[in-house]
Amino acid sequence: MRERVLITGSSKGIGAATARLLAEKGYQVIGTALPGENLDDAPECVTFLRLNLNDDHSIETCLAEAGEIDILINCAGVSQVGPLEEYPIEKMRALFQTNVFGAVQMTQALLPRMRRMGKGFIINIGSLAGKFAVPFQTGYVASKYAVAGWSWALRSEVKKFGVRVVVIEPNDIRTTITPELNLHPGSDYCDDVECMKKARAESMKKACGPEVVARKVLKILRSKRSRPFYTVGGAGPLMVFLKRFVPDTLLERLIRRNYGLK
Repeated sequence: MRERVLITGSSKGIGAATARLLAEKGYQVIGTALPGENLDDAPECVTFLRLNLNDDHSIETCLAEAGEIDILINCAGVSQVGPLEEYPIEKMRALFQTNVFGAVQMTQALLPRMRRMGKGFIINIGSLAGKFAVPFQTGYVASKYAVAGWSWALRSEVKKFGVRVVVIEPNDIRTTITPELNLHPGSDYCDDVECMKKARAESMKKACGPEVVARKVLKILRSKRSRPFYTVGGAGPLMVFLKRFVPDTLLERLIRRNYGLK
């Protein structure tokens, strides 16, 4: 029997690359896309269901249609840019629902069967922003720190049941996803936000494609043991290693300099 994999947010970017690779390697892959989202560029070898993580009914319907799942990959996510002072709280709540609570709901629904079967795999796609706080992406950063936290705690809760939990934290990855901008016209933060956006755009020019994350997912699924966290993309693994030896104040200065902030 082929293992059944459910991958949220798999119509494009990291999710699509992962869905395509796993399907090619023999997994039975079920992907999700937003209601009404165009699937012309989605992997043809993947069965798609509609899912809006901001809608409880949509989550319940998707899970009922998906059936029995052996591997859950929480990949769906959104990103926003802007100063915290001007961040509409309802938009931050929506971001957390997609990036954090939606993933928790999917996990809660699928864990009982995994626990009874004595096996299962949950892979959460976090971000290097879950270890390095990027200015003007406060909501996104906070959500990825949260993903790292609940995933690590859950890992110990379900270990004795044979269920494995892993977080993959990509560095900059070249995808078509564009963060939503939240910035008041004439804001005092305009210049700094523009510096941050330019620095991010330059980084993206040198970024790896989403296939690097897909290959890491496959390698983890095939491994007998797994670590809590994996970093992929560019200098990401080196950055995480060096972070152990760099004081927070110096790290903060380096991050600010990287984004052209005074």
